[in-house]
Amino acid sequence: MSREFIPEDRAKQQTHYTTCYMCACRCGVKVTVDNGHVRFIEGNRSHPVNHGVICAKGSAGIMKQYSPAKLSKPLRRRSGSERGAGDFVEIEWDEALDLLTARLAKIRATNPTQLAFFTGRDQMQALSGLWAQQFGTPNWAAHGGFCSVNMAVAGLYTIGYSFWEFGAPDWDYAKYFMLWGVAEDHASNPIKIGLDKLKRSGAKFVSINPVRTGYSAIADEWIPIRPGTDGLLALALVHVLLKRGLVDWEFLIRYTNAPWLVVQTPGMPGDGLFARDGDGNPLVWDQDAQRLVNGTLAGIAPALYATRDLPDGRRAKTVFALATERYLDDRYAPETLAAECGVPAQTITRIALEMAHVAFNETVELLIPWTDMLGRTHHSVIGRPVAMHAMRGVSAHSNGFQTCRAIHLLQMLLGALDGPGNFRARTPFPRRIPMRTLPENDPALIFAPNTALKRMPNGYPARPEDLVIDADGRPLRIDKAYSWETPLSAHGLMHMVITNAVNRDPYPIDTLLLFMANMAWNSSMNTAEVRQMLARKDEQGDYAIPFLVVVDAFDSEIVKYADLVLPDTTYLERYDAISLLDRPISEPDAAADSIRHPVIALDRDVRPWQDVLVELASRLRLPAFSRADGSRKFKDYRDFIVNYEKLPGVGFLAGWRGKDGDKPLRGEPNPKQWERYIDNKGFFAYQWPEHMRYYRYANKDYLEFAEKHALRCRSSALPGRGCTPAGSRRIRGTASVSSHTSTRCRSGIHRSSPARPIAPGIR
Repeated sequence: MSREFIPEDRAKQQTHYTTCYMCACRCGVKVTVDNGHVRFIEGNRSHPVNHGVICAKGSAGIMKQYSPAKLSKPLRRRSGSERGAGDFVEIEWDEALDLLTARLAKIRATNPTQLAFFTGRDQMQALSGLWAQQFGTPNWAAHGGFCSVNMAVAGLYTIGYSFWEFGAPDWDYAKYFMLWGVAEDHASNPIKIGLDKLKRSGAKFVSINPVRTGYSAIADEWIPIRPGTDGLLALALVHVLLKRGLVDWEFLIRYTNAPWLVVQTPGMPGDGLFARDGDGNPLVWDQDAQRLVNGTLAGIAPALYATRDLPDGRRAKTVFALATERYLDDRYAPETLAAECGVPAQTITRIALEMAHVAFNETVELLIPWTDMLGRTHHSVIGRPVAMHAMRGVSAHSNGFQTCRAIHLLQMLLGALDGPGNFRARTPFPRRIPMRTLPENDPALIFAPNTALKRMPNGYPARPEDLVIDADGRPLRIDKAYSWETPLSAHGLMHMVITNAVNRDPYPIDTLLLFMANMAWNSSMNTAEVRQMLARKDEQGDYAIPFLVVVDAFDSEIVKYADLVLPDTTYLERYDAISLLDRPISEPDAAADSIRHPVIALDRDVRPWQDVLVELASRLRLPAFSRADGSRKFKDYRDFIVNYEKLPGVGFLAGWRGKDGDKPLRGEPNPKQWERYIDNKGFFAYQWPEHMRYYRYANKDYLEFAEKHALRCRSSALPGRGCTPAGSRRIRGTASVSSHTSTRCRSGIHRSSPARPIAPGIR
């Protein structure tokens, strides 16, 4: 039996450009629509992330769009039915919004902490975080708390950017590439493009992974490692480099805290803290002057190895001296660690020597003049072309934080950060170390009715005073983030909220609001008991969590337990901003952001959660969303994105700002901004001039430009202030790369080891 072939009428088809939502890569896609239906999805060849490449997951977005599991109407749990039964009645949006507004208004007027708002991989955390801050609850966080956040925090506290989405390998100039624990499901398109470049250029590609699949299968060398022992391998490599003197001494002196003196008074106050002068500046030992000096000054010669007595009689050692004492110990020797990590000692030694050979004997020189943070001009850029990248295989362990720090230490010893051929930062990174974004921790504000928080719920504590605890040391957040239990939980602890809320520890809540978070199945690490907790009642017969609101585009296990279900749209049916204020699509050579916009019409009674958040904020008269008279500022999410300004001229989208759309990155609102993005195939990219592309933690022109355009927080008034608070404690034996214009960068050249090459960019 033959079947007649009916050709498609391409003249009746439309193509639209938007941003994929099938993973965190956020590639540009070209969607073909035929008679109001998605026909197929391709890659956008113009897009800076994927350059037209698309993976199977991205192509399968059409399956998501036409999934039978899509929700189609707001739902309220039927009166008398039990949670988990999935017994709902359909209601109208007005009823749903009235019900939720009334409950939220009561909470905000009495005790804002009784609202817990947690989101999954929503890619709009700048908006949901702002909403929580304006509502006044500290109980907000996103999925990062159980997805590689230890890796992100390790990088941000150590080098000012990190693996994950805050940096990328320099595929064009790298000659030696190490891939640590990366599977094929994260940033797959950019990595595939990059690996193709490496293979064509002849660079060596080493994959460290317990299994040889995907990327490892095409590596020049696959190193099968015992799961969870990547940190041991990294420190064994560090041991070899230190023992052989294969270290970029000048990089450590100029751009890290390696020469800073650390107080050594075991059992006494101040032990382990940086030694500082009366103005709070870090102290170093000047080899030329033979005295203690302010380590942020120019024209000094800091010692990397030094043990000195401070004026008050306390003993102090340099960070680098402490690091070498620890990692030169035989317990970190390849022969000692080989059995634990499953990698032969000879292989460990060889890999270390190969990296050092490439870093110091195959340097990359680009004839690009640039100026460093102290005003010194250099006629070229020098790179140590060793690049690294890491992901979940490294971070998904209890030791993931320290493992990532060990890898960053390895990069620092080689001087292989943000230069040609290195792991490079993506705007708005690198950030200051430590970052100045602190979580709100003022109990008077946190428990105040009808009051917005002054700071965001999430942040980066640098000292005990920054923790979110009360005067007795008890956590002020329902997930216990930023407490003594988990002080560096930068994205909060989403997976703890249900357990703590049911146990009313540290306090009870009234309403749990979950967006894109199927906590009853895949986000809690304890699925069976979590479902029991959601249905648990107290002695009075009331649910331990009184009210559960679930927002999602699809039915799921968690939906069955909801008291109220608000149906969301798919990514092809709504407006979205992938913002520089959040998790942008920047690449090392360009600051970039992107949008989504509706490419097909809605066919059911659902609303974008972004619009619902703006609506709820307007109804509740949250300050950032309301005028002084209580009237709403923004018609909807689309209007909010155009007209909201975090700072004068700084909004959610950086492209085509200014009334005429002629100002990049910073400018007044442009009423036609969405149209400009759509005309440009859904994205904006600001290409960095060559002299601003490298060493951005110490590049004067970049740092000044970034300050002007609010890509970084403003400089402190005094050198040394705001970088490392005087009372902060560092983990010994580590060095943190500077990302401050002057306060963390080393000037004078240390020449005690003339056999070693000079630092990147210093000619």
